[in-house]
Amino acid sequence: MYRLKESFIHYIKAGLALCVLFLLNACHTDTRYHVYQAVSGEEGWDKSDSLAFHLPVGLSSGEYRMEIGLRHTGEYPYRDIWLSVTQLEGDSIPPRTDTLHIYLTDEKGHWVQSGAMGGLYQHVYVSDKPVIFSTDSIDRIFRITHLMRQNPLPGISDVGIRLFLSGRVNAEKDKQQDGKSPQ
Repeated sequence: MYRLKESFIHYIKAGLALCVLFLLNACHTDTRYHVYQAVSGEEGWDKSDSLAFHLPVGLSSGEYRMEIGLRHTGEYPYRDIWLSVTQLEGDSIPPRTDTLHIYLTDEKGHWVQSGAMGGLYQHVYVSDKPVIFSTDSIDRIFRITHLMRQNPLPGISDVGIRLFLSGRVNAEKDKQQDGKSPQ
């Protein structure tokens, strides 16, 4: 009887492990690039310190969606942040710069995120404009700088970029690279 009960418990554990595995697999996204960089400087993020995100060579031309992620402490002194995001693609295509205005608090001044993990709040801004790579360039860079008046800007810890498929990417080329795309 005891062995039967023990065997039953092992089957339950194995079943739960399989369920978790299937759930994790179901959460797979079409993320092609996702990197955070720490802001240098003990006193804060200096305007002259742009963060450069060098995209991998294997990223196909096409249309992507972009998220900008910010991690900040409770010492960040403002409700919002203004960022400049410049897309550089090879030598022949002129750079494209967007200015983003991201609110980090609600109308009452409370951080939009609930709770802080390790003393940091994380805010993700999904851009409404698609990112379009017109060629299979080997030299793609995003540069992000802050446009706030205070310099250096205290409280910002990390800035990140996530690029994910929006539906109009060269799918044939992505199939060939399946498993080789950086995650």
